[in-house]
Amino acid sequence: MCALRKKRIHELTVERLVLREPNDGRVRAVLETGGDGAVPSVRLSLLDARGEPALVMQVGDDGAPVVHVGHSDHGTTVTISPSAVDLWAGGSVVASVRSSEEGGVVEVADRDGRVVESLGSR
Repeated sequence: MCALRKKRIHELTVERLVLREPNDGRVRAVLETGGDGAVPSVRLSLLDARGEPALVMQVGDDGAPVVHVGHSDHGTTVTISPSAVDLWAGGSVVASVRSSEEGGVVEVADRDGRVVESLGSR
């Protein structure tokens, strides 16, 4: 019986890692770093079958984490950060829940992003 020996990689240094479907198929995920700040940003993008971002998790140059569910440039998207949850539609924030040490606020906006209802403190 032939024993297979697994090789272990202790460290691999890359700036961008692309995961494809088998047989040189579609790109389904990208892990990348970038930015010019003291702390470079890092982003993980999980792509749908059309190659559009379905889920994007990133930590920016300022160290703040953000999660986008849906395409962050168009369509309906939910953006989650440590102090806010924003619902986007057509490129504008249409609903938002925000918090700070002073309290929280819930806002509802029209399709152009103009606040039409607000509840809580700012």
